[in-house]
Amino acid sequence: MSHTVLITGGAGYIGAHTATVFLQAGYQVVIFDNLSNSNADVIDRVGQITGQAPSLVRGDIRDPQALQSLFTAHRFEGIVHLAGLKAVGESVQNPLLYDDNNVHGSMRLLRAALDHGVHRFVFSSSATVYGDPQYLPYDEAHPAHTQTNPYGRTKRSVELMLDRKS
Repeated sequence: MSHTVLITGGAGYIGAHTATVFLQAGYQVVIFDNLSNSNADVIDRVGQITGQAPSLVRGDIRDPQALQSLFTAHRFEGIVHLAGLKAVGESVQNPLLYDDNNVHGSMRLLRAALDHGVHRFVFSSSATVYGDPQYLPYDEAHPAHTQTNPYGRTKRSVELMLDRKS
């Protein structure tokens, strides 16, 4: 039986590398990406490297119907969540867009995962959750309550969602 992993934002730089590693480890990979910051050509390049192209499903994590279709069509062993807007400056210019995509989109993805019994979830956060460093290098014990921009706040919000026990 083949194990399938979902990689949201998988057509991006980090996503393509992540997909490559999972494919080389013998997993089936489904990439869910709206292609707003990436290109579908990466799927072919990953296929050339690994000998097996991941499946690409175009969709947005903010779209509950697209998520429902995705989870109905595939049975996932786990999720690597890389879909998110990531520019600090842009987040300052348009914080509501970052809240909508990074926080609300992640919440919808988490709900769909739980509704379909998927409990393995890896989230790509950011050192921006720590704000101005109290010491370097950052580590897991560093306080994460001083975010200095909307991007960092959205990443911290998702971390807190994941920290809940329900």
